[in-house]
Amino acid sequence: MNDLYISNREKIILEHLLNQKNGVTIKYLANRLNVSTRTIYREISSLESTLAQYQLRLQKEEDGYYIKGNSKFIEELQSEIYNASDELTTKKRQSLLMINLLMEPHEIKMESLAYDLKVSVGTIQQDLQAIEEIFKEYDIQIKRKKARGIKAKASESSLRLIVSGLIASELNEYNFFKLFDQNNLLQKKVMNKNKNPFLKVLDPAALEIVYKLVKQYEEFQFEEVNDTQLQSLILFITFSIKRIKENQLVALKEINKHTEELKVRERSESISRALLKEISAQYGLSHIPLEEVVFLALQIDGLNVPLRDEFSDDYDLQLSFQVRELIRSVSEEMQVQFYQDETLFKDLFAHISAAIQRNKAPMPEVNNPLLEKVHNEYKDLSLTIEEKLSKEFPNFEFQFNELLYVVIHFASAYERNSSAQLLNVLIICSSGMGTAKILESRLRKNIPEVTNVDVSRISQLHQLNYEKYDLILSTIFLQGFEEEYKVVTPLLMDDELKSIRTYVGQLLRKKVRELRDLEKGMPKIQEDHQSFQDLYAKIVSVKRLLELFDLKEIAYYKNLQETLYQICLGLPETVLEDPRVVAQKLEKRMNTAPIGIPNTGIGLFHCIHETIKEPSFSIVDLPQPFDIINMEQKKMKLNRILLLLAPDPMDASTQDMMGTISASIVESDANLHLFNNGSKEQIEHHLNQLFLEKMN
Repeated sequence: MNDLYISNREKIILEHLLNQKNGVTIKYLANRLNVSTRTIYREISSLESTLAQYQLRLQKEEDGYYIKGNSKFIEELQSEIYNASDELTTKKRQSLLMINLLMEPHEIKMESLAYDLKVSVGTIQQDLQAIEEIFKEYDIQIKRKKARGIKAKASESSLRLIVSGLIASELNEYNFFKLFDQNNLLQKKVMNKNKNPFLKVLDPAALEIVYKLVKQYEEFQFEEVNDTQLQSLILFITFSIKRIKENQLVALKEINKHTEELKVRERSESISRALLKEISAQYGLSHIPLEEVVFLALQIDGLNVPLRDEFSDDYDLQLSFQVRELIRSVSEEMQVQFYQDETLFKDLFAHISAAIQRNKAPMPEVNNPLLEKVHNEYKDLSLTIEEKLSKEFPNFEFQFNELLYVVIHFASAYERNSSAQLLNVLIICSSGMGTAKILESRLRKNIPEVTNVDVSRISQLHQLNYEKYDLILSTIFLQGFEEEYKVVTPLLMDDELKSIRTYVGQLLRKKVRELRDLEKGMPKIQEDHQSFQDLYAKIVSVKRLLELFDLKEIAYYKNLQETLYQICLGLPETVLEDPRVVAQKLEKRMNTAPIGIPNTGIGLFHCIHETIKEPSFSIVDLPQPFDIINMEQKKMKLNRILLLLAPDPMDASTQDMMGTISASIVESDANLHLFNNGSKEQIEHHLNQLFLEKMN
């Protein structure tokens, strides 16, 4: 039987005719479809030709219309209707038109396109005007030749991205993965019943081969990849096979265009090479060019990337800074402490890193109504994020869907933080309610996270439930009082406020972590069930790192290269085995990636090397500044060097310890100011607090 292409209205009428055994009247159908009876008569008339394909006919009797014919053919029609694709909407029709144009090697006439898509020539002309705007973005031209027709002229890379992207946008992930059985084999019957015209573009045999290969890699290479991205990758490779077999290859100049700013990751290229090697063996292809390997690697680069540790050779410090600046600026605009949510940073870092990789070879956007709903529900947040993204990432244009995924991360953090920031404070005051009100006013004005304040006299303390309070403040010492509390003056002096702010920050981060764990259904205990020995080892490591910490000024040297060497030379022998090798690696790192932090005099240098004996963090002030490039690609004066060193290989504990320091430096404006201007004692105190909180 031929594919069943019917309108959505015809489909509904047929369903009513098949389901209503007692007949269906014109009036009943008009009410159900909310149209006039004249429209129903017209639809009934067109249905007769559809039914004739199944050797069925429409019969009118006193009770209404019935479908008459062999029960076998009626069942076949029911099955076809159930599996029939939806009505070709304008968007779907235009997507098919783009695919037809791109895949046709010669000119094609309007009449032929109109016949294939079952519309008029006038409709095709209107569709062409709409899709030309999309084609312009990919440098695709539509050539018109009189009497011969039209042709789309596109580069191979653009053609593959658009066609595979359009197919992916019109396939439901659930239905797509149902095409395959438990052994990753394509279920031929299910495939044949699927009437989605976009699937017909692909070779079923190639689809099965690619699916099996990608699923083999999924467990250990694509564990962080979601179903939508996995589907897109499978479709892209399947379509690429079709083009390679037809000897339609990606040109070197197209690869250079995509990779001139960003390099392909070695891991992605390795996976790409392995996949294409397997595919060439399956199809007996003698040689797959390097350009094809790199182009597929670009697509793999655009998948969700696992978050690298914040202290590693391939960690993108510049991106880390940009993401933290984004969080900080959105926090200020929305008056929400997003920067306290470390989960938000990690999720955003992973997403934006992948989004930048995807931008090297972007696919058309997939229509997602859920994202539109998010945009409408969080309109202010969406507009703020859109503005701040363009400011923090001026050289990168986020597609609408990418933008809304960023909004989702912030919205999740907002819900967590909204719950976490319901802080209840108890004030115990013995000198009268007037004094307590002054204290409450100062507290609310300077600690906005405080949402509820109760004031109690000492005589009422026995009546209170202390479990409901996050913070207890008292203007006097309470002899024998067993709950944790802070003694403050009634006027809340600046140093007291500073101490309370620090405590509230720690408290909120703890509450956010607990809420995050609850969301994941995790018990409120440490995930690794660390033993006492593990904890003791961490404490010893941190203690040793803090003992080695130093802040000093170095003598003047003519260039930064010599300065780095002298800094390394001055480190204890217990830390460095070969100062020159480490100094050279620090210099190389500086020349390949910016280490200067904008709006400060700080340069963040870090190195992992086998000649480093133990972890070290030190700060060096320069007598005269050096000119360097910062993370915003602007010149800056380097006044202070922050130096983090660790052995290679690093154990997990060291990695966590060094990553904690690295992340803390750019976590907030207050931290940046501290590391930029603070004394040894002030920074040492901060590090102590940082690790105490980490181990709680």
